[in-house]
Amino acid sequence: MELVIKMEMPKEELRSICQLIYEAHQIPVYYVNTLGEVEYEISTSDMQRNPYDVPFKQQISVYSNEEDPNDFPIFFSNSNLNFFFINLKIENHFLGSIIAGPVLESEISDANITKIVDAFKGNVNKRKLIDYYHSIPIIDKQQLLAISLLMYFLIYRKKLDKSFVIQNNHELNRVNIESEDLALELSNGRRNLIFHSNLSYERVLLDYVKHGQKDKLKDIFDYSIIGEAELGLLSKRNRLRSEKNLMITGIALVCRAAIEGGLNDELAFTLSDFYIQQLEELGSLKAILKLTEEAISDFTNRVHQLNEAKYSASITACQNYIYNHLYGDISLDHLAEICHLSPNYLSSLFKKEVGISISEFIQQLRIDEAKKLLDLTNYSIAEIGTFLNFNDQSYFIKTFKKHTGFTPKQYRGRERGTGSLSQ
Repeated sequence: MELVIKMEMPKEELRSICQLIYEAHQIPVYYVNTLGEVEYEISTSDMQRNPYDVPFKQQISVYSNEEDPNDFPIFFSNSNLNFFFINLKIENHFLGSIIAGPVLESEISDANITKIVDAFKGNVNKRKLIDYYHSIPIIDKQQLLAISLLMYFLIYRKKLDKSFVIQNNHELNRVNIESEDLALELSNGRRNLIFHSNLSYERVLLDYVKHGQKDKLKDIFDYSIIGEAELGLLSKRNRLRSEKNLMITGIALVCRAAIEGGLNDELAFTLSDFYIQQLEELGSLKAILKLTEEAISDFTNRVHQLNEAKYSASITACQNYIYNHLYGDISLDHLAEICHLSPNYLSSLFKKEVGISISEFIQQLRIDEAKKLLDLTNYSIAEIGTFLNFNDQSYFIKTFKKHTGFTPKQYRGRERGTGSLSQ
């Protein structure tokens, strides 16, 4: 089937337009089809060989959207890089998008490279990333605007007023403000939640999670670039898969930030697995975004609770050991040995700081773990009880109901939602 913008423009002519734009301005050009796949890319061989070309393409491909009603070039930025896209439509039928970019407004500074490297939390080949940025053409926004108007005219044979495009593109009016105040970075323009964002925005969010600043999360969520028009059920499986992958990556980053903030690593990774498995069951962008916000809030609240609790080093060490050994035998004597305290003193200190006894604390955590196993695995109720050292099944059922209000069988059989796990 031919890709047609006007009946007289076949797919080959559209590609020729993209090739001419690339050759005239050295700006990379991509065609993203209706499934959200990059069908072809016109760019330098150096850029295509760089390992960072693939993840950047995956991120930018989600900007094109068949439900976007705008009939003009749309500008956006990602990781200090500038782009625009033009939706391809005929008689209201969406045929994909042309994305032009990335370009830089000016040569990227060493300070910005350092920020970008830091945002990858060490998981980056700095040399390859620098090479990628050095392969990107430098084009200011006025010239990029002119290129977009030219490409639009070549595709649609329709002239657009420059002032109209500027007025309808907040990105063209945005002024970059360098500031050490993380909160001010939010005002640099609307950004997508974590994964479609520029790296400074991502850094703000991860800083809030790391420090348990739950009161700041509303600022983050208010700046989501996802509009209501995009929140319907996604019928294209590949588009939905792309969104899920981006959100899974974000949950992994948030998990790491929470660990840096003091959350027990075993608990953090278990929470991460829980939310990722919940994401896999969802069928709409709206539900994916809602669950992702819940996951971010959950991690942040847990770090906040740790900061509020301010347990002593001995009690923190005791709790961490319990978190990591829920499936094994945990004795008061062994905990006391780890904390270098007498059993009686540890028991008294734990009750004083935490508010419940060590045995009650262990019981609560094991019931929480049982809930996860009931939600996420097919193990039998008897097996789960045995795993968690409830050697008497009736005692396991009685204890589970005491903490949850359900028997294990009722809990597994209930209608499953997407709420966050209780601790």
